Amino acid sequence: MSTAWHGAGLWMVANMALAMVFGWIVGYERYFSGRAAGSQVYCLVCTTSCAVTLLAGFPSLWYWGTVHVTEGDPTRVIGAILTGIGFLGAGLIVKSGLNVRGLTTAASIWGSSAIGILVGVGFYVPAAGLTALFVFCVSILPRFERLLPAHGALAGSLRFHEGYRPRADEIHQFLEARGLRIPADSLSIDFDGKRYELQCIIFANAVVQSGAMNTIVEELSTLTGLEAFTLSQSRRA
Repeated sequence: MSTAWHGAGLWMVANMALAMVFGWIVGYERYFSGRAAGSQVYCLVCTTSCAVTLLAGFPSLWYWGTVHVTEGDPTRVIGAILTGIGFLGAGLIVKSGLNVRGLTTAASIWGSSAIGILVGVGFYVPAAGLTALFVFCVSILPRFERLLPAHGALAGSLRFHEGYRPRADEIHQFLEARGLRIPADSLSIDFDGKRYELQCIIFANAVVQSGAMNTIVEELSTLTGLEAFTLSQSRRA
């Protein structure tokens, strides 16, 4: 039983690692596009889902293989735990203007419940493997991704001179001519009776993040009618 238990545990870790890779592929597309729900969130969710699904496939090894479950169904408890922790994690996600924060922390909390579940049923090797994969996702993976190409994305607030009425098509043309763009679904306009102010996400078409801020600042300073602007790192899902 010990050999089978350890063999199943290592097999589960290998499959969780594969799930993490697939999750990263999907998440990198979001990261490349400058979105907040990047690869870390996708890796955590995909790996956790894989771990719980694999756990359900080895009922004979639950509780160290010494208890034969005849009446109770641990999978119901597992489902209740994952649902409850999901609500807890959702409470950490905060949307402020165009920025969304807390996605990775929420996914980490939800995923950590799977570690507790694995330990609870006696799957120590998969629990240790899932923990190591989580640490890799949140601490090492971001360092690796900084070396990869990605679109720079910044949250911008553009305030125009009193009496000047900006036109969205002119702003789009101005930015596109300089390798910048504003997604249509991110643009909002405020008017206080004197001045117009635009809230938007600005993307640099070049796939190099390091110089995105400098590029956008230099180009925006030449926009006709612009009185002032602010830029911040985008955390948009």
